[in-house]
Amino acid sequence: MAFPLADWILSHPGMPHDLAESGMKGQLRSAQPILRKLRPGRPAELRAHLGAVLGVAKDRIVLTTGATTANTLVLLYLRDRLRARSARSPTAGLVRPEYPPLWDAAKGLGLRVSEGLSGKDLAILSNPNNPEGYLRTEEELLRATEGSKAVLVDETFREFTLARSLARRGRANLWTTGTFTKVYGTDDIRIGFAVAPPEEASSFADEADLWVDRPSLASVGVAQDLLRARETVVGESRRLYLRNLEVLRERVDPEFVSRAPVWFDRGIAPGTSLKLAQTGLRKGVLVCPGHYFRDPSGVRVCLTQRSFPEDLEAYLSLRRRFESSSSRARGATRSSV
Repeated sequence: MAFPLADWILSHPGMPHDLAESGMKGQLRSAQPILRKLRPGRPAELRAHLGAVLGVAKDRIVLTTGATTANTLVLLYLRDRLRARSARSPTAGLVRPEYPPLWDAAKGLGLRVSEGLSGKDLAILSNPNNPEGYLRTEEELLRATEGSKAVLVDETFREFTLARSLARRGRANLWTTGTFTKVYGTDDIRIGFAVAPPEEASSFADEADLWVDRPSLASVGVAQDLLRARETVVGESRRLYLRNLEVLRERVDPEFVSRAPVWFDRGIAPGTSLKLAQTGLRKGVLVCPGHYFRDPSGVRVCLTQRSFPEDLEAYLSLRRRFESSSSRARGATRSSV
């Protein structure tokens, strides 16, 4: 399945001002010695340690090669279960803007996707939201998904906050997913996970083993070592993100709130987000246009790099020049009519 957002980011490597990467890859000094020390791990031990962190039984956890794989496995499992109950293609609800693979996987698996989370066969969302960084409380989530038969919550960014996993309550038909690639800055080890409701855990694990390969034991070993150093590594990650968040508040909006290292900038003229992102490429500034998130009204800027203060200044300078030239172009068009 295509991943256009990843293609956009990966096809423009080495940009002087990278504001597109949403993970902490290469930024965490505390993680570097762990990433260099490859050793075979034990999946059962990793699931047990991860379960203790999440507040769930280890038997509810299925290890995957990333959150996108975890999300797809859950969607595939739920599609088949929901279809068997109603003999029709299940409905899936999402809201805009939203992480692209959630939309794309749901559509690719034949779910009938529409806007809104309530009253669907399956409600799908990221929490905190990618790209806006909004964190729903458990009560807000329950209200938003009222009447839906199953709920999938991608918690990829959750550990940038102090919020506990929604999986800990063991609610029926509530599924969560996560990954080590963001807050731990470890894209290369490829470890993600899905947490099933207690009543579905055994059957989901059995089916997942049929559909995909398990993560490599070397990746499992690194993940175990990262969890042992979790307080140090996650602490460094949060401090970097919060420092960059303060920089953003100082230079853009003192009232801005985000529970993830992302900013969805809507401070541009309507319909110009892709043009702004393309202009940025020529100026050495990489951001993600909003159409990838099904919302072309803005661009996503990430707060993950140590160079963020300088990168943000370059982006804001680009945005000012872009808006000025766009305003002149609109004025010239009006005067010629």
